[in-house]
Amino acid sequence: MRSLGLYRVRVCWNNPVPPTWSVILALLVVQTGFGLFPVIVKKFNASANPLIFSFYRDTLAFPVLLLCALVAERQLKIPKLKEIPVFALLGIVGMFGNQLLYILGVYHVGPNIASVFQQLIPIWGSILAVLTCTEKTPPANKLFTWCKLIGILVAAGGAVQMLLTGGVVINRSNNDGHSESYTLLGYVFHFGNTLCMALYILLQKKFLFMKESPWANLPVSVTMWCYLFGSISMGLASIYYCTQRDVFVLPVQAAYSLVFAILVTSALCFLLITWSNQHLQSTIVTAFWPFQVPVTIVSAYLITGDKLKPLQYIGAVLIIVGLCLVVWSNHQEEKYKKSKNKIGDQAEIMDDPSIDDSEKGKLLNSDSYAIQDYPNDQ
Repeated sequence: MRSLGLYRVRVCWNNPVPPTWSVILALLVVQTGFGLFPVIVKKFNASANPLIFSFYRDTLAFPVLLLCALVAERQLKIPKLKEIPVFALLGIVGMFGNQLLYILGVYHVGPNIASVFQQLIPIWGSILAVLTCTEKTPPANKLFTWCKLIGILVAAGGAVQMLLTGGVVINRSNNDGHSESYTLLGYVFHFGNTLCMALYILLQKKFLFMKESPWANLPVSVTMWCYLFGSISMGLASIYYCTQRDVFVLPVQAAYSLVFAILVTSALCFLLITWSNQHLQSTIVTAFWPFQVPVTIVSAYLITGDKLKPLQYIGAVLIIVGLCLVVWSNHQEEKYKKSKNKIGDQAEIMDDPSIDDSEKGKLLNSDSYAIQDYPNDQ
């Protein structure tokens, strides 16, 4: 039974068109890992320097992903010289910029406000997908278009509602008397953090998962090289502390958080984001971010004893309803594209003079021609 389970997982991973449920499950696992991370840090009271902690996290995640690439993809693809700027940009935006700005934002306004701002990621993703032409503008006269938009807003609103009803505290104390400017600067950092995460997913989709891209079927290798350049950028930023050697020595308590960050938050979660981004629209990938909030709140209740407030259950229901709307709209959009693709192929066959009438009838009665190239047409 164990070998059969591993076989099914491998089939889903290597399948060029995996079942939709498997991709959705992967996205839920991603947000579960992201949601558990701050609770794990709080539980073990990791007091390491945030920048140095992130540097170790990114650097040690690279060999883990390298091993995964050798096992899952059975090859080690080296980027060409002209591809290095793309991976460098993804590493700087997705790993370095995303994590560093998040750390700085938490320093200025705290983790609660940081969680509120994370709900901007699906909104940034939807806006940038249209502006960068990564995805075609959906037809405004279709129900699934509006359901997707409403679902994203409802899920994001539910996440914010859970956080606000749970109590959001901003530390405004500052010896220099510049509390308001510190708070505003924290907001700016979190705007940058969420924008970097959305850009990472959009740029990855646009440049690495096109039909003609040699990286289109290598999600592990893509994540691995992005982390390499992200760790290099984080290392350069850590030079600031080169005269403070004690900063580079992590406390024993931070070991548990670091292991979780390397294996789960970095390797597993970012790997599944890349794999999901390979098979779904980037707006669908970012739409699952609000699920992170109830995971954090519930796990905090179970692990650290933080109690849930009654109104927070309403926010959890809104998140579930919003995600269901997004999944349903994605299913309806897929059906719409297939039917549109089929109509176009039928017209092309009817206009082709090289095909006789009997052959045209056979082709028109078969559905295989209409969908064989569809999965990559996103």
